[in-house]
Amino acid sequence: MLDKRAMFVRGVFMVAVTTVLWGVLPIFLKMALKEASPGSIAWFRFVFSFTVLYGVLSFNGSSPSSILKSPPGLGLLGGVALSANYFGMTQGIHFSGPSNAAILIQTASVFLVGAGVWVFRERLTGYQLLGMAVAGIGLYTFYIDQYGNVEDVDLYDDANLYILFAALIWAVYMICQKILSPRYGAQMLNLLVYGTAAIALIPLVEWSDFKNISVKGWGIMMLLGLNTLFAYGALAEAVKSLPLVLISIIITLNPLITLLGMQVMPVLSPNWLDTETIGASGYLGGFVAVMGVVTVVAGQRDTGPIRVKL
Repeated sequence: MLDKRAMFVRGVFMVAVTTVLWGVLPIFLKMALKEASPGSIAWFRFVFSFTVLYGVLSFNGSSPSSILKSPPGLGLLGGVALSANYFGMTQGIHFSGPSNAAILIQTASVFLVGAGVWVFRERLTGYQLLGMAVAGIGLYTFYIDQYGNVEDVDLYDDANLYILFAALIWAVYMICQKILSPRYGAQMLNLLVYGTAAIALIPLVEWSDFKNISVKGWGIMMLLGLNTLFAYGALAEAVKSLPLVLISIIITLNPLITLLGMQVMPVLSPNWLDTETIGASGYLGGFVAVMGVVTVVAGQRDTGPIRVKL
């Protein structure tokens, strides 16, 4: 049996895996958008994750069909909410870029704190209010920088609306998870959410996409599916040995990985990724926004088993 120090190190490693996977996720989504529509990509990720997870749970003797035969209503709501989150995030990346989406989606953590006040009667701390103010300043600075650099301002504004919608609806998903998590296993809930989301996204799928995807494109789609599985799997392991607040703080740093990746990946794959135009004030604003969100999360009281996003 692992001692406390070994468990802590293992937990940090697992949450670092999740952070890296979520950091590179917007980049691979942008690459996938070269060959498929946002609805098709989001649907495929859920179908892939559902199929693999169902097989794993069946192999382990966990009876995955039990939660599918009698699903909790909030689990279905959570699946619909996460499907909207995936689609909105992918659409936002499609209309803008990975870095913009990675920075702006951090408002999800702020929305979740606000939901805690409204739904669970939690109280905001002074640090959280300060963090919200700092995050707002950072986001505004980043927005002004991007507003002056983008070619189509209207399209950029549409992208931001999609991403903010994705962030807000993710808070709905997390509320459902918080209420259900004491009664259901994490992977069982994930299975229900993946299956529900896949069904919810069927009207948005462009089936012709799957006839035209190249071999490299299919490789990227598979990586997106594996990203969902491994990121959430590593997160579930981290929750066993680390405080939720520490997990949230580490995960909130994932936009920094996206920003770094977008400095490297367009050089390695110029046919799949365009170089982003971000000025010094944009990078500064993005960093300040992330630090503000970290402050909001760090000031959160640990009120129960919340699992962090995607």
